Amino acid sequence: MTNRPQLGKGGKIAVALSLTGVGGFVDAVGYIALFQIFTANMSGNSVHVGMFLGRLEVSDVMRPLCAIMAYATAIVLTGIAVEAAGRSGVKSVASFNLAAEALLLTFFATATPAIDRGQIVDLHSPCYFALVALLATAMGIQTATLSHVGPLTVYTTFVTGTITKFAESVAGVLVWVYDHYRLSGKTSDTFRLMPKQPEVRNAAFLASIWLCYVAGAAIGTITKSKWELRSLYLPVVVLVTLSVIDQWRPIDLQ
Repeated sequence: MTNRPQLGKGGKIAVALSLTGVGGFVDAVGYIALFQIFTANMSGNSVHVGMFLGRLEVSDVMRPLCAIMAYATAIVLTGIAVEAAGRSGVKSVASFNLAAEALLLTFFATATPAIDRGQIVDLHSPCYFALVALLATAMGIQTATLSHVGPLTVYTTFVTGTITKFAESVAGVLVWVYDHYRLSGKTSDTFRLMPKQPEVRNAAFLASIWLCYVAGAAIGTITKSKWELRSLYLPVVVLVTLSVIDQWRPIDLQ
């Protein structure tokens, strides 16, 4: 078992895309059910904290703040666990992280709070805050589990940084096209060589990450309208599948 080959770059890209779809799915379901609280997009939650403070709505501040605290704590603890596992020579640490995430999502899916028009009714009950913490913790675990694909730093639970890196890669591609055409003067050669350029491949991958996140959010919205909180069983299946793959071909978490 110790000589199992690690998952290749192509497989790792597939894992990253799958997890990004899960991230968009969970964030959409959580945002609807928890009444405009993100469980992965902490920039949005931080804005909500400031807005509630500005309006002196102190009772509502704890809703986004709970998500932020749970998310950050999960990243800290998962990061320590990944580092400790790496130092101990444990290869399949991703499967344990993803299994823990799947378990948290299962707890959320089996919850039975009062729901009206798709939203949990009591936004200040202990049950509500427990559910916020469950989803935010799950997303924090996922964020810290896989953050590198080759030389790229990617996050599978939010895409602001992905859009930024995509735009930077596109700028790099345009500069390369200009320089290559100015030197060669041949449009055909320039476009023939483009697919081999690292910036082109990076831009394509980052665009795929964004598309998977949007697709996950769309699917999450549709399935929640039909199955409510039980819709999270769908990403649970994805996470369990990835956990099994990690046991067979360990994901290099770098």
